[in-house]
Amino acid sequence: MEGNDIANESQIFKDGFTLVEALAVLAIVSILSLATTTAIISSWQLSQVNQVKAYLLSIQSMQSRSWLESGVYLPLTALPQANIAKVSIAQTMSQSGEYEVAATLFFKKQDDSCRVIKISETSLAPKECW
Repeated sequence: MEGNDIANESQIFKDGFTLVEALAVLAIVSILSLATTTAIISSWQLSQVNQVKAYLLSIQSMQSRSWLESGVYLPLTALPQANIAKVSIAQTMSQSGEYEVAATLFFKKQDDSCRVIKISETSLAPKECW
């Protein structure tokens, strides 16, 4: 009978988790959350960049049409406004009548070469961002 007590004691299961198990699960969940958050932010930024590019290309199309119809480019105030979060749009007109529209992406870092994307009647700049 004494042998049976030892066997029963080794088969007793503890309920719940140990602190180490709980910390391991917490660490895994934290790493997965960080990876997911990074992926979501990256996807959002890519979406914003693509919206800006689409807007600038539509502006270029409208400007080309205006030039063909009337011989002048439209000011930015006559063009549709861009409602893109964390983006500023500005247009410059030269003395010769040429235009350049620049979009500043405030969600990109200051030293990022693609922070300011420009389009004109003849070029897209910087080339690596298009």
